[in-house]
Amino acid sequence: MKFSVLLLAAAFTVPVFAPTQGTPRQAKPDPKATFNVLKANVAKITAPMEKERWQANKDAWEIEVAQTGPVRKVELGKMLGAVDRIKANVAKIRAGSEKERWQANIDLWDLFLSRAGAFEKTDLTTASAALETMKANVAAISAPVERERWQANRDLWQAALDRASTK
Repeated sequence: MKFSVLLLAAAFTVPVFAPTQGTPRQAKPDPKATFNVLKANVAKITAPMEKERWQANKDAWEIEVAQTGPVRKVELGKMLGAVDRIKANVAKIRAGSEKERWQANIDLWDLFLSRAGAFEKTDLTTASAALETMKANVAAISAPVERERWQANRDLWQAALDRASTK
């Protein structure tokens, strides 16, 4: 009798755990590979204003992705300069989804750089909210090339947040 109760309990328990064991975990994007996608995509932009803001964004990411430790003051200054170029350019964009995406990106850069180039655990809620705004906005982009560029940017931010959550 005890064996049959144990067998019955196992029969109900195993199916509960089985789906989670077989479900593959989504691989986290590699920041260097993701940056290379962004870099290649930015090189193809022909519209001058868009090229300017994306070039500045790429410049900031290039410094960030190359870091192996804390961001030095020189690199931090270069990143701040790149974000200032983004801000000046985005100020010229009329309201709309493009402006919303860029504002979320600026918010993330401002928070990131205010912490000397590394999110802290206390920043996760604020940064996640800006990233969610960006994700929802990027999902609505219909142009494949622009969507690829924004997805790479989004994935770089996700990687930065993932690093902060494991500190």
